[in-house]
Formats: sequence, structure tokens, C-alpha cells
Amino acid sequence: MDVEQLAICDFLAKCPPLTDLSADVREEVATVLQVMRFRKGEEILTIGADNAFAYLIRAGAVDVLLENGDWYGRFGDSDWVGYRSVMRGGKVSMTVQAIEDTVLYAVPGALFLDLIARFERVQQYFAERKPERLRIALKEIRGNDGLALVAMHVRDLMKLPMLVGKTESIQQVACQMNDYNAQAAIVTEADGSLCGIVTDVDFRKRVIAEGRSTSTPIADIMTLNPLTLAPRDQASEALLLMARRNIRHLPVVDNVDIVGVVSASDLLRTQSSSALYLVGDIFAAKDVERLAELSQSVPKMLVSLVRQSLPANDIGQSITSVGQAIARRLLMMAEQQFGAPPVPYAFIVAGSMARREQTAHSDQDNGMILSDAYNEAEHGDYFRAIAKYVSDGLNACGYVYCPGDVMATNDQWRQPLSVWRGYFANWIENPQPKALMYASIFFDLRCLHGDKRLLDELQAEILAKTKVQTLFQAFMAGNALSHKPPIGFFRGFVLDKDSKDAQADKGMDMKKRGVVPVIDLARLYALAGGIAPINTWERFEAIADAGLMTRTTVDDLRDAFEFISMVRLQHQAKQIENGQKPNNYVPPEELSALERRHLKDAFEVIATMQESMASRYQADRFR
Repeated sequence: MDVEQLAICDFLAKCPPLTDLSADVREEVATVLQVMRFRKGEEILTIGADNAFAYLIRAGAVDVLLENGDWYGRFGDSDWVGYRSVMRGGKVSMTVQAIEDTVLYAVPGALFLDLIARFERVQQYFAERKPERLRIALKEIRGNDGLALVAMHVRDLMKLPMLVGKTESIQQVACQMNDYNAQAAIVTEADGSLCGIVTDVDFRKRVIAEGRSTSTPIADIMTLNPLTLAPRDQASEALLLMARRNIRHLPVVDNVDIVGVVSASDLLRTQSSSALYLVGDIFAAKDVERLAELSQSVPKMLVSLVRQSLPANDIGQSITSVGQAIARRLLMMAEQQFGAPPVPYAFIVAGSMARREQTAHSDQDNGMILSDAYNEAEHGDYFRAIAKYVSDGLNACGYVYCPGDVMATNDQWRQPLSVWRGYFANWIENPQPKALMYASIFFDLRCLHGDKRLLDELQAEILAKTKVQTLFQAFMAGNALSHKPPIGFFRGFVLDKDSKDAQADKGMDMKKRGVVPVIDLARLYALAGGIAPINTWERFEAIADAGLMTRTTVDDLRDAFEFISMVRLQHQAKQIENGQKPNNYVPPEELSALERRHLKDAFEVIATMQESMASRYQADRFR
């Protein structure tokens, strides 16, 4: 083998999917490929022509253009072009043009097809469907730790419930529990709806200790209207709830159906996440200084979760559980300092905390929904004090003040329910640019503390309006299209030329260009369908169930979202390990050739769905 072929083999060893093949196979390729050179502006492939080669770019860059002249993509060192025409019989369907002097390794079509037939890895890499390639990539980066509590849901741990009627006697229920070796029984009404729960502890405390007759109805000793969990709830959140309330068993209810029961011991047996210990310490904290100290563990926790290769959704849920715990503890401490609230209120959070999708780089978005019994003269100072205490505390813990002042400390976002009703009615019925900006924030809301019914009532009214307001849907679609994935990213070049952020010229904004477009898609379809969940993954599941998207489309979008999210999280973890402040800008050169290819696949899946969204909601009329 001469010096030139040795150099070719060395290069091939760095180019997926040839990296996964043996040196002998790469040598086989090196001996038969042709080296081709093209000048800047020269066409390499022309639509309608026949092509007999799969081209690997050795040096330089090319643009690929669609039949109508639109730009399809830009490719550089280690990228492949022309292979689709080989796989489809040789007919070229897109123009390939050199945008600078370019050197190509031309692999004969017969050998290329033989490699696909012989090696599954090559077949997977050149799979026709981008979603299939993404799915394979996700399997490769996903760890096998299926027992981590942070990665589990209540449905994974719940047991079938033992159901008893409320008129049954204590003795009858005790016998049934003994027969089934159950520690808890769910008590139901005559129609099967949830009435209460009784546990073995209740028999000791309320029957034996009190000398109660065992012939009395079980309803006399049950816990009436117990707290419930949903099957999709995070197992870690369930354990924290049970620990805070000193509860050992909880019913699991799906809509109105009783589907299971879960115990604290079931959860503890699988407990393996430091996040749980951290949250436990947060609720034991006595002052803001201690909370700020504990919050410093969040970056290290993110690194640990990323290195465990947990799914991005589970990482976001875990990181968010810490932020939520800090906010809730601050609210408890505030009420201890300023007294009980004079009227009911709901402390609400928006954005990534509401969606439970926080990472290492978060500011605070929050507000207060006050009861309509609120009187500014009598109650204003109290709620201002609560809001300031919490907002200042969050800032001290690293959840910095919102640059747009979307916080409960702003009088605009600390208002009675009737005022909030007016806000949303105006945003939905008059979808102007500023209204759309608020819509992207406040249509993702979660109650962290206080009277949750205030938010529930508001959200039910919101969904009823967004489901029928087609003009609002169209404007929301147009707004969502303002965030498009960087299909044409190439080397260190990023299509964010108008960005004022100094970091933008150093990498792709994986939040603005990758994560946000998917979040916007899920939000629009959910609002248009009157769908309640706000976590992006849960929204997609509900969207598929409602038939607003096909299951295949939803799976493709979720895989694209997962891959982009993991690239972002891995980048932030690396920055934290290097002692840097984490951000969202990923330099393309930081990624391997294979990662860049999968990222392009993910971006193209999203771009395709954005086109479908624009068509469905006729957003093009308003752009």
C-alpha cells in the first residue's frame, strides 16, 4: 500500500460508518475509490443525471439544492453526499455544487451497496428514514439503569388495588386484607368511585387502641378523600409527597378510575437518586442561607444524571424537583414569617419549571393568582412581602430574576382570578405580538403552593377558549415558526447572524433553535386540542391519544426532541466539569461527525413537522 492509500485509510477510519468496520474493509474501500477534485461553483451532481458513486467529502464544502432551487443543506469534511441516488437506482434528484475548492472520495456504487448488504451498521447509518437513524442513535447513548427512581413513574411501581365498599364491616375488610396479604384497602362508594383508604395502621390506632367494635362500617376508621397519584407521576415526586405528609400508602387514579395503590416502601426499595436526599434536606432547611448552600449541588447532580445516560425528560424532572422544592420551602418560610394568608392564593410558576424541564441554566418565571376576595388596601402589603421574600430567595439560590420581570413581585402578575381571566381572554381573542409573547410564557403554568383550584378553574376556561379560537391558533403557529432549527449549520458557522448574544457566534443555540421549536409545536397542538398536560413529553402522548398527530409522527418528534436535549445536556455537563458557566451554545466542532449527522436528522424532522403545522393552522396567511 502506497503513502497516498495509507493516508486515505487513516481518513476513512475517522468517518462514520466506516469507523465501525475492520481495517481490512477500509483498505478494500481505499483501493477502489477515486479521488475527484472540483472547483468552487462547479456542479458535482445535476438533477436528472445518472450517478454511479457515493461521495465522501475529504476537504472543502458543498451545497445541496432541491429541484425548485431551494437550499437543502450544506455539507463538509467527513459528510456523505450522492448516496441516495445510488440507493435508488442512480437517478439524481438534487443538485450538488461545490461552494469552495473540494476534494471527494468517490466510492463505486456497487461497492457501496455491497457494504450496506454486508454490514448492519452501514445499513443503519444510511437508513432512508431519518427518524429510524435517530432511534438507533438514542439506543446507543441510553444507559441500562432502568431501576433509577428518577427514571421511573408511579405506573412502574403501583400494585393492583384491593377495593372494598364503605358499608362493609371492619372485620370483613380485615379478613380480606389478611387473605390478600394487603397492607391497605381502597374504600369505594356504591358507584365504584374513590371514597377513602384504610391501612393496617388504622386497625391498630382506631380499632384495637380505641376498643372499637369490629362490626362497625369500615367508613368509620378510613381516611376520607385521600390524596391521590396519577400513573404518569414521577416516582421521585410521589416519594417526596409521602415523606412530607407522613403517608405510607396512596391510591393511584387515572381520571376517575382507581387503577392501583403505591406504598412508600415500594418506592424506597428502588430509591437510588441523590436528588431525593437533596430535596429532603431542602424541606428541612431553616433559612435562605442553607437553601442557597444546598442549591449549589444542582450542577453536580446534573452532571451525574447525564453521565448515567438517563433520558432527558427524567433529567429535567429531577432537576426541576429541586427548584420546586426550594420555591415551596421559601413559601412555607415566608408564611411562617408573615403569617397565614388573609385570602386564598395560588403561587404559580411558568416556563421550564412549570413543564418540569429545567436544566442548569434557568431564571425564574412566576406569579400569584389571588382569590377574588382580595382587597388591595387590606391584603396588598402581605402578598407583596411574600412575593419579594420568595423571589429574592430564589435569586440567592441561583434562580436569577427574570430579565422580563415576569415575577410575582411585579404587580401585573400578582392579581385576583378575575384579572387573570381578563388577561387570557385578551391574549386569546386579540393575538397581537405582545400577547403572543405572554402566551408562550403563561400557557405553561403549574401551581406550586396554595389553593390549586384557582389555577385549575382558570386553565379549564383557557382550554375551552383556545380550542375554538382559530385566529389565535393561526397566530400561535406563525409565532412558533419564528424559531426554526438550523438545518444549514456547518463547521463553526451558525445561522444566527442577527443574534445580540456574544456567545451566538461560538455555537448553535440548542435552546432557541432546537428545544423551543418542539416545545412550541407541542403547546400549539395541545391548546388547539383542549389538552391539559404541560410537560412536552406528556403533551405529545396526549396529542397522539387525541388523534391530532399520528403515533409515528409523535414518536419521531419525541426522538428528535430527546436527541437535541441530550446534546444540550451533555454540553452543559461538560462545561460544568470544566468549571465553566453552562450555556445553550454548542459549537459544531465540539460534535463528532456522527453526532452532527444525527443532529441534522433531528432538525429536519422538526422542520418537516413545522411545515405540517403551518399548513394545518394556515399560519402562512399571517406571516
